[in-house]
Amino acid sequence: MKSSKSILKGISVIVMGSLVLVGCTPDTPTKDTDNVETTKVNEPKKVVISPATKVDGAMFSIPSPIQLGGIIKKSGVPYNKDLLNNPKNSDQYVDLVSQSLNLGVYGADLGYCALYDKQQESIGFMKSAQGLSEILGISDAFDMVTIQAIERNLDNKDSLLYVISNSYRKADDFLQTSDRKHIGALIIVGGWIESLNFAGALGIEKKTENVVDMIGMQKHTINTILDKMLERYIAEPGVEEVYNDLDDIRMSFEKVNIKYEYIKPNVNKEKKVTTIKSKTSIEMTDEVFKEIVEKIATLRAKIINA
Repeated sequence: MKSSKSILKGISVIVMGSLVLVGCTPDTPTKDTDNVETTKVNEPKKVVISPATKVDGAMFSIPSPIQLGGIIKKSGVPYNKDLLNNPKNSDQYVDLVSQSLNLGVYGADLGYCALYDKQQESIGFMKSAQGLSEILGISDAFDMVTIQAIERNLDNKDSLLYVISNSYRKADDFLQTSDRKHIGALIIVGGWIESLNFAGALGIEKKTENVVDMIGMQKHTINTILDKMLERYIAEPGVEEVYNDLDDIRMSFEKVNIKYEYIKPNVNKEKKVTTIKSKTSIEMTDEVFKEIVEKIATLRAKIINA
């Protein structure tokens, strides 16, 4: 698909769930080069993974707020509006960096609302996204036609997420052909930080193995964001400060140990199914978990209070 090659697929990233490890979600079959279907099963820990995206020809992947939000919802923790950025705050973002980051934040908030079937709240966040997109020059992605489509689909979660995702793809079409690709990168960072803030709040309230694993796996992601994405735009105004803030968080992630055990897959050529048996495990102390969660919360507060 065209969007899989683009920077704001990451933000369908923000809403549909595109972007932690390269691959597909568990239980989702794909075709390999030998036309053998591949399914991930028997994993000791269910780590969410998703397709890669491309920025300036480089492949990378970033965690999806929708997928991470799904883990939060499945945990049984109720909807908490206090975790979200107030839609009315959008007027206070006056520079390009804060506008881009918070467009990402609002995208993650929008996805969170949709997961919990908070229909009217979704409209508020969409309108905030619309306002910021107008300032950033990508208003066609969030025009009145889109708003009306969202209102028509408030009672259909799948359709709602599709409409929102399509909006970000429209924005991406513009950004990829302009000289402002760093805007898309900042939007992705904002959505990632917001979704990890959701997960961190959940971890503090109800720490589960899935949440610890999901946060621990971001060690790979933060390296990708810094080394393969933001570093490309370090000369753009404001990007270096965002880079340095994330680099501080990376220092904490360096204390996380990710172990990968390769186990030869079972291949059934007759049924065209490959069963993946390799295992990934996360080793992270309670102190390191708390340190990462607190740093994420601090950066998120800096972003939304800019």
